[in-house]
Amino acid sequence: MKQRLGASVLAVVTLGAAYFFAPSRSGLQTPWFNKSPWFTPNPPLNAVKSQPDITAVLLNWVRLANVVEIVSVLCGVDDVIQEVVVWNNNPRPLKYEDFAKTNCSPQKLRIHNSPENLYFQARFIACANASTPYCFIQDDDYLVKPEVIRSLRARIDTHDIYLLPPDESLSSHLLSVSSPSTNITFGFSWLGYGSLILRSNAESFLSLLKRIGASEEENKMADNYYSILRNSVPEVWTGCPIPLGGGGDFTVGEEGVARNRKHIAAATNYLDKIVANQFAAQSASGEWPYVSLTPSDPGPRLERSPCLERTCVLESTIQFLPEAFTTSIYQTAVQIFSREAELATALTPEFISNYANFSLSCAVDADQTTSFRSFRNAVEGDILILDNFDGVQQMNWTGVQWVWLVDDSTAMILKASTYSFSADKRTWVESSGSTSCTTPSNNISSSESGALECYISIGGPSFETARYFQTRLGKAALNVPWRIYETWLRKETAVDT
Repeated sequence: MKQRLGASVLAVVTLGAAYFFAPSRSGLQTPWFNKSPWFTPNPPLNAVKSQPDITAVLLNWVRLANVVEIVSVLCGVDDVIQEVVVWNNNPRPLKYEDFAKTNCSPQKLRIHNSPENLYFQARFIACANASTPYCFIQDDDYLVKPEVIRSLRARIDTHDIYLLPPDESLSSHLLSVSSPSTNITFGFSWLGYGSLILRSNAESFLSLLKRIGASEEENKMADNYYSILRNSVPEVWTGCPIPLGGGGDFTVGEEGVARNRKHIAAATNYLDKIVANQFAAQSASGEWPYVSLTPSDPGPRLERSPCLERTCVLESTIQFLPEAFTTSIYQTAVQIFSREAELATALTPEFISNYANFSLSCAVDADQTTSFRSFRNAVEGDILILDNFDGVQQMNWTGVQWVWLVDDSTAMILKASTYSFSADKRTWVESSGSTSCTTPSNNISSSESGALECYISIGGPSFETARYFQTRLGKAALNVPWRIYETWLRKETAVDT
């Protein structure tokens, strides 16, 4: 039931869904390095609790075939998903037999035939009534791979995580306001591409909608309100969920776009009134459920992408966006569309094409025919961090090589960088290993010739607890952009050393 923001924002930045979902980006191909032990299917993560603690919530309307396919995937993620809830908004009742080919047990699959179509409000109700602390939310026209769900679970802590394709990730940057002086800080994000949220957030969000007197229509369009009313910068992962199609899109044409923008505007109006305490009659104490009212500096917004074919996440401080995104300041939430229009003028066609086709996710999608390319040249202080979730000792590895498939210019960047590891992402231990680059012996089908395989042996005191691996560019006048076809960790053997 995807309700994308639609042509309004996407026309401003000239993005379309066809940009992103070419077959080579699905992660379904077998990469040339697939025989590496690192790329075999992952066992359950040690970083994740041994008992599954996620309820997956899926809405059904008119794409039952898609829902059945998605359920078959979700039911197979036994190590993290405890229950799958199909909330049926369609008047035709569903029964367990409709899902017979999913091989999902009646104990794990729960079907709720709603007496009325509650639209997107339904997923928050389902989550609020779950028995688990976390809920995985997705729409019925995209497929999220199991390793991405595992990565979301391994990473989630005290706040929700949203998975978005590159176009929606850019829209999230556009549709944001950061004004610490007025205590307004948020970014808009859809949930339906694959999001892991706290059940407690779903509960308090529904309480907030009731407290502010949201109308029936506003409740049903709850997706448009959820990320905005939280009043905090969302953690967004840029990835490539696999499109399933099937027709029946909720947002169609100008009417659908106008509806979405109407409710986004309503959400910002509510937020401004809450922060200004203009609901005094309803909340004499000034306290509100769900909304974060503690002033904070959001700091730099990192780019993050989940790995495919293995369980990890790559994040970076590389400057992905034009300067206008950090210097353009608005003080109220209702100015969101004014800020969007201003920021859109800073987006050139070249920037948009690069962001769309060469996102950070391309560096960890297990497909050497794609690549991450920074729009700007690499600069001193650029950081890339690979979160492996499990410590080296937990994987029974005695040595690790950090491997990069890159062009010759990025090989120079890597050789000018330092490498370190950490157990907690706070205390870092620098590794003394040097960077070596060779021509891969495997037959690379990369779209560009000259790719090099660079690798660095990582080690040092307390290495057995290493979970995070970091590279930081030092002083170097290189004047070249990053270009990474793929990066991953592999077990170092005696032969390697």
